[in-house]
Amino acid sequence: MNIRLEFYKNILIISPIGELDHFNIEKFRNKEDIQIRRKKPSNIIFDLSRVTFIDSPGIGYILGKYKLCMLSGGKTAFVNVNGNTRKILEISGLLKIIKICPTVDQAILAIEKGGL
Repeated sequence: MNIRLEFYKNILIISPIGELDHFNIEKFRNKEDIQIRRKKPSNIIFDLSRVTFIDSPGIGYILGKYKLCMLSGGKTAFVNVNGNTRKILEISGLLKIIKICPTVDQAILAIEKGGL
């Protein structure tokens, strides 16, 4: 698994590639935490276009980032969610609290306009 982190204004775009599971989360958590502390984004977009699997620690990871955003008054969004990943997000209940946008650009626009 690999992960790409991008920043746009006060938005962190997290793009995991591969399986979002316990083993892989631990590999990139330190790198990500350093970036988050340095840039202090208040909003997060998860681009899930290249995620092949999410397990319960992966769900917990997403939920933890969602809670951080809530504490800072920010928003969280999913983009590019495929069929299998969508089912996992639905079963976990995450889709009740985090909205899906079709693209990163549309999620950025929704966040900037106060939507989501």
